[in-house]
Parts: sequence; structure tokens; C-alpha cells
Amino acid sequence: MKKIGVYIFVIVLSFVVFLLGFKQNIGRQPNTYYQVYLDDELMGMIESKEELEDYINTQAESIRDNVKQYKQILDSIDTYNKYNINYDSSLSNIEKVNDMLSSNKGKLSDLDKENLNYYKDKEVYNYNNKSIQEMRDYVESNSIYEYADEVYTPNGIKIKKVYTYDDNVVKVEEIYKDIIAKKSCTIAGYLFTIKSKTEGKDDIEVYTLDRKIFSDAIENVINIFVDNEDYEAYKNDTQDEITTTGSVIENVYVEEDITYKAINIPVEETIYTSSTDLSAYLLYGDNFEEKTVKVKSGDSIESIAFNNEISVQEFLIFNPVYTSRDNLLVPDTDVTISKVDPKIQIVVESYEVVDKETNYSTVEKYDESLSQGSVIVTQEGENGIERVSQNVKSINGEIAYVDPAGKETLKSSTPRILTIGTKYIPTVGSTSSWGWPTDPGYTLSSYYGYRLAVFGEGNFHSGLDIAGTGYGSPVYAANNGTIEEMKVLRDKNGNYTNYGIYILINHNNGYYSLYGHLSGFDKNISVGSTVSRGQRIGYVGSTGWATGPHLHFEIRNCAKYSCTTNPLNYYR
Repeated sequence: MKKIGVYIFVIVLSFVVFLLGFKQNIGRQPNTYYQVYLDDELMGMIESKEELEDYINTQAESIRDNVKQYKQILDSIDTYNKYNINYDSSLSNIEKVNDMLSSNKGKLSDLDKENLNYYKDKEVYNYNNKSIQEMRDYVESNSIYEYADEVYTPNGIKIKKVYTYDDNVVKVEEIYKDIIAKKSCTIAGYLFTIKSKTEGKDDIEVYTLDRKIFSDAIENVINIFVDNEDYEAYKNDTQDEITTTGSVIENVYVEEDITYKAINIPVEETIYTSSTDLSAYLLYGDNFEEKTVKVKSGDSIESIAFNNEISVQEFLIFNPVYTSRDNLLVPDTDVTISKVDPKIQIVVESYEVVDKETNYSTVEKYDESLSQGSVIVTQEGENGIERVSQNVKSINGEIAYVDPAGKETLKSSTPRILTIGTKYIPTVGSTSSWGWPTDPGYTLSSYYGYRLAVFGEGNFHSGLDIAGTGYGSPVYAANNGTIEEMKVLRDKNGNYTNYGIYILINHNNGYYSLYGHLSGFDKNISVGSTVSRGQRIGYVGSTGWATGPHLHFEIRNCAKYSCTTNPLNYYR
């Protein structure tokens, strides 16, 4: 019975509470309010959604006004400091400014005059160093507000309309402070994503206010790596046709896939407002540094680049007055040294016809009637000329691929014939006469020294890259010697690495030569074989770290990689 009494009491009490609540809300309409969520966290309830959005824009307008005012103050201070040289310290600041305005009358621009008068009229000289630095920091962190017509709520904000009898609302000023403490406001713009094609390299995200900033920046980078006149002729379809020799650009494009979408960008992100700033980032990256080097007597572009561990291409980019690695340098002049860190790869595909001098070969004839070691020149050599047609692919100004398209002999070369007194092929190579390791019609696609790598990372190149003779064309021993290594380099997944298929020859005179990226070995050689200069040892390929068919050729003064030397020194 007691339990029944308890149940009846609870039911009656609940009914009374209901009646009281019902009576309290009789004739009262629920309020229409807005709940504000940030990343699904309830921040509070406000009376008006529009009031919050208007408040955000009002705050942004206030920041814009502050930035504008602070910039004017800072400009006036900078102008004052520029002309405040050796002025009488006994003069007041106002007297100094008046003296500057009168004594520099012919030198001052209208802007300088405006800044100096602002400095005087607004008594800017009363600001101390701390407040000046605070203004500089404020302008730097909020300058983006100058470019935003409208400022939006942070990403992750959701505002839901609710009908409630609850009157627990907060002021928009308070909820704004709570939101901003967690996330910044946003402005309308674009997110560009540059998708990397290099394994292990992250995609790059770039924010801009409009799409034209990005497209103009790409054009600026293209103009760094492609001759401006040639590029304009390509775009306007006004390139001259090739009649004898010359080249035409067939295609220019960015290697990476680039996507974009319109988004609201948090104001604390790096947002590019000019194509100049964005192109500088796409070319140099975040850590741009440069130094000045004074040219000494005997310096060349190649030697300065090598000594400062940069590529010749990088030297030419930062010193545009020079147009070729062969330009002469004037002693005591200054040149700029810096590295580039391209975020995109500018690909240029062109067709060219060039006349190339073909080096004469050296033929050794052995005469057992002559004493060993005696050498007689029985015929002097003479270089020939070939007209070579080829398709060339360059990436960021570096030749990545040369595909031969045709060859015409304009003048045949005449071999140099040496008669050597010996009864056998010597295993010791000559130190003064070296044979070229490929057929004629080649292109030196990369030189010995530091270079701007295809994938944007500067590196040291330990030999010559000889392209243009075609995949599978012969590779010849550069000198007499003994085959020391014939190897195939692969990683754990079976992919070719580094030199790929290569041969190392010991010339038994203190020198070694290496032939890399081969497609295969000649069947007549093996490790320990004696080879003579000009003997076929393998075939041009693109194994290992290669962007296309070519021979990587090294000459070393010991067997180790650290002993590489410039092969061209032995052919001059």
C-alpha cells in the first residue's frame, strides 16, 4: 500500500509541474535565436546571425584602417630616416623636417614630401622604438585585410536557427572573441594544389586571391627558363620556319598536375596577392638567400659556379646580363650567387637542326718492326661536319631527353692514324690522347659540375651526359685498359638505380673511365678483358637515374667516385 501511495504522489506532482509550466507559457511565443557551433562545439546562442556577420566585417574594417594608418606612419619614419643624415642634433624634429624639405627640394618626390609633412604634422617623432616595432608587426600580420572586400566567419562555423523559450543569449562581441581565440576569420580566394610526380615529395598548396595571380606567376617562371622572344613567338605562332639550321618550340607546359578550387582562406595562411611574390616562391622556395662574389682574373662562369656549388644555369638566372656559359667575365666586377628550389617543372619540347663538328677518330696501327713505345703520326686527323636533326626535351632549362631525328654528313672527318711500335695491344692507355666514347652527332646534355637538377634539387654531376646518338647506339672505350667492373645496379624492388648498367675501365696509367646508363654490354668483353681505344664495349641506354637515353661518362684519377675529374679537360 505504501508503494501505491508513492506512485500516486509522483504522478500528481508531475501533473502539477506540467500545469504550472503550461500556465507560465500560455500566450508566449518561443524565441527565434541562433546557436553557433565551431567544429561541432557549441560556442553559444545569439539573437541575430546577420549581426555576427556584420560585426566581423566591422572588425575587419577597423583592422584595415589601422593597417593603413600604421603604414603611413611607418612610411613617414622611413622617409625621415632616409634623409636624416648629418643634421644638427640641436635642431628640433620639426626644424629638421623643414630643413630637409628646403635643402633637398630638387631631390624629393611628391611621396617623400607627403611623408615628411605627415611626420611633422602628426608628431610621429613621439613614437618610441617599441611602439614602432609593434606597428611593423601588426602591419605584417594583418596586411591581407587590405585586399579583402569582405571577411567571413572561420571555417568550421555552423549557425543553426532554433526556436526556444531559453533566453540565455550572448552578445556577438563576446562570441566573436571566443571564436577568434580558437580560429581566425576567412577571406574568399583560391586554393591551388600542385601535385608532385616525384615519389616521397609532398603536394604543394598555394593560396591566392584570384586565379590570374597564379597564371601570371606561372608565366613569370616560364620566362626564367625560356627565352622571352622565343616564347612570345611560340605563343603567337610566329616562329620562323627552319630552312637550314635553327630550332622551333613545339610545346611548353608544366609537368605537374595543378588543380584549384574557390574556398574561404584563413587569414593567417600565406595568401599571395601579387604574381611577383608567388613566382618568387615557385622559383626560389621559402629559404631564399644570395651573396655577392667578386670576379678574379682567370675566373669563368663555369669555375665560379663550381666553386660555389651551384649550376651554371643558376648563375645565369641570377646574373641575366650573361646569356651563355661561354660569356667572358670582367675582373673586379660583382656577380650574384644563389640557389633555386623550383616548386614546378617547366617542360619545353623543341625541334632543332644544328651543324655539329664531328671529332676525328684516332686509329692505332701496330708495327712489330718498330721498337715498343715508338709512335709515328702517319696521317693527321681532321674534324668533319654533320647536320643533325633532333627532338629535345628540357626541364627547368636542363636538357632531359634528346631523340635523334635525322643526320646528314656535310663533310666527312679524316681519322688520325698512329703507327705504334709494339707486338701486342698495350694495356696501358695514353695520358695525352683519348678517344670519344660515342658516335658523332652527340649533344652534351649535362656538364661536369654542379647543376640544377630536373626535380628541383641542386646536385653535383660527376661526368658528362652525352645524348643524341640514339638508344642502342655504340659506346666505345676512351683509352686502352683493362675492364675492372661490369655491373648492374638495382634496388630491392628490382628497379635500376644510380648508374644502372655500367662499365669501369682501369687504364693502368693512374686513370679510370666509367660508362653509365647502358642498355647492355658488348658480348666480346668481360671483367679482366683488355680493350683498346675505340673498341665497342656497350650500348647507349637509359638505365638507372636517367631521364632519357644517354651515356654518363666519367674520367677518374683513382677508382673511387671521389676521384672524378672534368672529362673535357682531356679533349682540349
